Amino acid sequence: MKRPLSLILLIAALAACAWALQTPEQFLGFKPGSDNRLARYDRIRAYFDHLAASSPRVRVVTLGKTTLGNDLFMALISDEANLRDLDRLKAATRALAQGEIDPGEAERLAEGGKAVVVVTCNLHADEIAASQMAMELGHLLAAGGEETGDILRDVVLALFPSVNPDGQIMEADWNEKMRGTAYEGTEAPYIYHWYAGHDDNRDWFKGSLKETQLILRALYHDLYPQVVVDEHQMGSTGDRLFVPPYQDPPTPGLHPLVWRSVNLIGSRIAYDLERQGLPGVASRGHFTGWWIGSLDDTAWFHNVPGILFEAASVRLASPIYVEPEEVESAESFRNEERIFSPHPWQGGWWRLADLVRYDLQATLSVLRTASRQKRELLLNTWQIARENIARGSGEAPYAYVIPRTQHDPTAAERLVQVLRRSAVRVFRLTHPARVGDILLDKRSYVVPLAQPYRAFVKNLFEVQHYPDIRKDARAEAELPYDMAGWTLPLAMGVRTVAVNEPLKALLEPVESEPPAEDVFAGLEEYIILDARHNSSYRAAFELLAKGKTVFRNADCPDFPAGSFAVRKSESLALLRAIHAEAPLAPASRKELPLPRFRRLRPFKAGLYQNWGHNMTEGWLRYVFDEYRVPYETVRPKDAAAKGFAGRFDILVFAGAAESEIESGKPPKKWEKWSTPAPPEYSGGIGEAGQKRLEEMVKAGRTLVFMAESCDYAVNKFKLPLTNIMAENAKVVCPGSYLRAEVKASPLTAGMEESAAVFFDSTPTFETMLPRGADESRSTPLVFGERGLLLSGWLENEDQLARRSLMVDFRRGRGRIILIGPDIVHRTHSEGTYKLMFNSLLAAAEKE
Repeated sequence: MKRPLSLILLIAALAACAWALQTPEQFLGFKPGSDNRLARYDRIRAYFDHLAASSPRVRVVTLGKTTLGNDLFMALISDEANLRDLDRLKAATRALAQGEIDPGEAERLAEGGKAVVVVTCNLHADEIAASQMAMELGHLLAAGGEETGDILRDVVLALFPSVNPDGQIMEADWNEKMRGTAYEGTEAPYIYHWYAGHDDNRDWFKGSLKETQLILRALYHDLYPQVVVDEHQMGSTGDRLFVPPYQDPPTPGLHPLVWRSVNLIGSRIAYDLERQGLPGVASRGHFTGWWIGSLDDTAWFHNVPGILFEAASVRLASPIYVEPEEVESAESFRNEERIFSPHPWQGGWWRLADLVRYDLQATLSVLRTASRQKRELLLNTWQIARENIARGSGEAPYAYVIPRTQHDPTAAERLVQVLRRSAVRVFRLTHPARVGDILLDKRSYVVPLAQPYRAFVKNLFEVQHYPDIRKDARAEAELPYDMAGWTLPLAMGVRTVAVNEPLKALLEPVESEPPAEDVFAGLEEYIILDARHNSSYRAAFELLAKGKTVFRNADCPDFPAGSFAVRKSESLALLRAIHAEAPLAPASRKELPLPRFRRLRPFKAGLYQNWGHNMTEGWLRYVFDEYRVPYETVRPKDAAAKGFAGRFDILVFAGAAESEIESGKPPKKWEKWSTPAPPEYSGGIGEAGQKRLEEMVKAGRTLVFMAESCDYAVNKFKLPLTNIMAENAKVVCPGSYLRAEVKASPLTAGMEESAAVFFDSTPTFETMLPRGADESRSTPLVFGERGLLLSGWLENEDQLARRSLMVDFRRGRGRIILIGPDIVHRTHSEGTYKLMFNSLLAAAEKE
């Protein structure tokens, strides 16, 4: 039957409406930035899917799964012709980024190419405004028009509405749950990345987190951007928006064009927002050019201007009112006009909508600059890479070598994986070679400095010397925003050799993992796993958890101290599975002197998790999961419950201050930044919990306290020692690596004679004779007399000389182990993981 024309037109009109481009407000039912309202990540994804279905200018790309299994996506936005031609455009940015084409070819590619701009939002989940802004930006560009025509023609935007989807969901759900209650506007009372919390922006050279790995691959193996923008929030009572230029000091070794580009783009943002009458835009302030662990500044070391936004926060999504006298600009604490803050904000109401507006206009400014400077930005990428290669060929160091022979060969392999994740070129020696007096084995790794990302390699391998910056000779040193030193091979316990003469050797590129060899072929009945290798502990933990028999060397000199032994007939299949994920280097014997080995028993560990943002616990939990430690998370109410003392063989506290363990309250220095939480999300273990811990010790159990948590043990258990750093203002050491001496002890099995420990106001102990007849103590990790600084900054090292960093305290049958340093430190410090692993296994020894 023939349909009437009117019906056909109606159907066509309905179809057109179904695919019509909706504004975010139409799609969500509220405007992004509305008071107390947040679009959840799944709704943001749904909106971008709508944009992609409705506009030829938007393409949605799913990169992979997050830590908690959500999709991490980016939206590629440009005009239709650019998206059709995307493969060619990416090939051009890649060729330019490699720096190996001739000037004529570089000019041709820059002329015909497009500037790739990466915009990342909501890395810190409670800094949530940018995730809402992203929808407004996406709609504006998807709709096209005269305002955005040049941007769409000249730029390919890679927009990440949230690079921490798991955390965005946590905060959006918390906001919805608390809306209309007395706790409206508070932050979720737990870390907003499953492992890292705020430290997810400290993972951008090690690349341990799934999200970091996915984005590193997108940026430096696929897109090769010309600009990276990372959008954050800061405190509420200062400037309204920070943009570069950054404060001194700069990280050394960067090409000047990186800093010049950063300054140009940042200054243009401030100029554009000033023309729009938006007050409170400032530069310099607290944010420096020192430190390569965050997303935006890792871009610098990939020859890309990394631009940081820091917008003034509201109370999650709730508005705030700031009195004029409360406003303190970072450039002028009296909020006066300054060169880099010429139009101070004068206080008043500040809403989520204001953040969305500032972020949107600042982002558009960057995109317009990228459009205007498209050719220059593309050529800069090429020029910097080319000159880095030339500099690496013409001056020392010419390369760093990672010798094949290592204390822990698996750590060296992991370092190579870190480098390759960040697109660093790594090679292998095909024959033995000599560097100075050192003979290097075949298949040692070589990392040349003659490569595009020379500055990244150099800063990762060399020792940092933080500059002594003071306003005058009598002023205190101005300390870094975060760490002063980050030398990664040092932290990982990997030996490297700087090559200070041109290296004459045959090399092959490391382009994939070498073919797997059967390391278990021909092994005899007792398989030996060397305790010097971290992966051996992974095997021991998993074997024990699955009921396999595991022995540990007690005093047999024929094997490395603390090494593990298992029966091939019982454990081979499981070992093969472990080896596929964490490579092992097994040896074997037909027979074993079992009287000189201890049989380990399965053990159950608890890891205490306080309410709040304890990132130290989060990173330790990451390591526990990675190494398959058999543990359960313990909350405050659990530790205070009757019968708790019998639940675990060992209980670990990490990073929670004494007050946080006892009452749930933060230390006094952090009190003014804390927000109230409902009763079910607050509190500590109290007196009841303290009693349970005392019962554990009396029953022969083990307690481990790491980092700030040590003070609880010292004071509540009245241990005969003092934390000399509790009120020591003389030691100045902002996030640096120091040398510690390692004594022979079951707790240091598998370690070298010295270790690089991360130090930042770290508990450090002066011990004394125990008081009770049933008490004893040992100090497995101590500072030497002098020469403590390895990388970073240290003043008054004499205050630390001969002090202890680890105390193994015995009381009756129980044990209290204090580990002063954060021996995991954002997963950088693989060289000191064994201090925790051995402490855990102390609970597994048969008595």
